[in-house]
Amino acid sequence: MVLDNDRADTKIVDVARLAGCSPATVSRVLNNNPKVAPDVRDRVMRAASQLGYVRNGSARALRSTKSRTVGAIIPTLDHAIYATMVHSLQARLAEKDVSVIISTSMYDIDIEFEQAKLLVERGVESVVLVGSIHRAETLAMLEQRNIAYVFTYTSMSTDVGAAVGFDNVKAGAMAARYLVDLGHSQLAMIAGITENNDRASARRDGFLAELERQGIDLDNVAITESAYKIEGGRDAMRKLMSAPKPPSAVFCGSDIIAAGAIKYCHAEGIRVPEDVSVFGFDNLQIAELTHPELTTIEVPARDMGTIAAEYLLATPLQRQHMRQRELSLRLVVRASTAPRKQNA
Repeated sequence: MVLDNDRADTKIVDVARLAGCSPATVSRVLNNNPKVAPDVRDRVMRAASQLGYVRNGSARALRSTKSRTVGAIIPTLDHAIYATMVHSLQARLAEKDVSVIISTSMYDIDIEFEQAKLLVERGVESVVLVGSIHRAETLAMLEQRNIAYVFTYTSMSTDVGAAVGFDNVKAGAMAARYLVDLGHSQLAMIAGITENNDRASARRDGFLAELERQGIDLDNVAITESAYKIEGGRDAMRKLMSAPKPPSAVFCGSDIIAAGAIKYCHAEGIRVPEDVSVFGFDNLQIAELTHPELTTIEVPARDMGTIAAEYLLATPLQRQHMRQRELSLRLVVRASTAPRKQNA
């Protein structure tokens, strides 16, 4: 049952305050979500009755007309990886005459919240988000209005929202195993900015956890962060290679960062991969344009967009069986990585 009240924000907040729970929980109770505990449900219903909460039937009737519009909030359009996902999302939805409104958050969850409000005001029926870290108010707002949402680039869903993506911890571990198998023990990582970015932090954590499992002393593993920019990768690589014991292999949180790292090496006469192996992430087109071409992990961006669209096009009953979809990653080996030199 859809929650329809012209003043839903204010009244739900009042009910939540009296019931001692979150507005999102009130929304779940009012929409008969079976996952709410019975005692919580009773508190909410008593609070709603005490406050005289009544749903607006006229608003419900007005909203029965579908907008056939989906909102997509992505971090940036600067990199092809998100553009690929959005393109496949849009293409699949267009087959059913559903339009997409695209917004960008610049990796800022506060900006994302403002963009989500604008999308809701424009009457979108559902929203596609990137990652699993968002302001609580963003998800509560969507849930209060019964707007379906799906996370991408992560396989971690919520009690209400779906997830279509991959396991970033496994991605980091995949890179670590490959480099250790090449004989590298003096390793480093240039992660993306991890603050409010579950994807970047999970890849870092997976990388470190796998290295530790492989018996690598983490005191010998240097970790630094960079924005997803070529100059950021260049500056981070300068820092790593200027250390007393520079790494023999570096895992980069994106192909863009890796391209910057390789650019620094060329400028300084550091040979890739003879002196240092460089490993990327995403398998963007730039991975085949670097010299040498970049070893990387291919992200299923196209499949994410298509499957997310299929989830949003599905009926509520069908969605129950589509809420969590983990897609596979692919290691793409090229010339930027090589076995560790025996004297390294």
